[in-house]
Amino acid sequence: MEAASLRSDGDAWARAGTAMSVAVALGLLLAKLYGWLTTGSAAVLGSAADSGLDLLGSAVAFGAVRYAAQPADSDHRFGHQKAEGLAAMMQAIVISASAIFVAYEGISRLVDPQPLRDAALAMRVLGLATLVTIALVAFQTVAARRSGSLVIRGDRAHYVGDVIANLGALLAVLLADRYGLLRADGAAALLASAFLLWSVRGILLGALPQVMDQELPDADRRRIATITDAVPGVMGHHALRTRMAGRRRYIQIHLEMDPYITLLQSHDIADEVEERLKDAFPDAEVITHQDPYGHEDADHGDHDRH
Repeated sequence: MEAASLRSDGDAWARAGTAMSVAVALGLLLAKLYGWLTTGSAAVLGSAADSGLDLLGSAVAFGAVRYAAQPADSDHRFGHQKAEGLAAMMQAIVISASAIFVAYEGISRLVDPQPLRDAALAMRVLGLATLVTIALVAFQTVAARRSGSLVIRGDRAHYVGDVIANLGALLAVLLADRYGLLRADGAAALLASAFLLWSVRGILLGALPQVMDQELPDADRRRIATITDAVPGVMGHHALRTRMAGRRRYIQIHLEMDPYITLLQSHDIADEVEERLKDAFPDAEVITHQDPYGHEDADHGDHDRH
């Protein structure tokens, strides 16, 4: 019950985090488009393009966390958690496209700088965008910690980059308006592009291990082994396999037991192992298999034996 409650709380935070992201991205997109149409600033246009793709990415995340939270069914026996990893990969593609577009606009303004029509408005739009984005990042920090959602962590990394890029664009508009440094506008767009590409790296580092079914960190595997071997009746273990999908860990392990105990006794021991592992990893799905200790075929060719 406790594990189910924790999962439910995590799902709620994930839904709230993505809903807030969609609302903020839509509001910022509209504000920045107005600012660009009024001022002609490449820095504001780059920031607007980023917000437009933010909206797309956030909409994907909004759907992904809800789909991932659905229980297992006949077509998806292990649940739908990998939807978060796939959504994060899509976010990376969308953000990369945004970075290329912003870089193109930045280079264009470096080659052919254009005066700003209303620098004061551009600074107000960028200042407001920065404050709103900082508030969103703060909320996403809490939501990511409470939910463990890969999608929200990816969104948060992107919006942290947005804060820095918005500050750079704000400085560029100020320099262009006060000191006539028109190429600062294009330079700020290139800075925003660089931050977008950096955020893609972080998203891929989180998503690829899940999509490729990479093992859990060594520290988690050692903890699993220690908990398992501490259960009375467990004489050893082997074939430990782990993976991560969204916020859910999957643990499979073979337990070695006295070959002369009853089936009911071995079942009770396995249940105890599963309960202890779920207490340690509340978001985990645990599958155990019982093998007779010392049996010549116990490890089934698997070298991960203890």
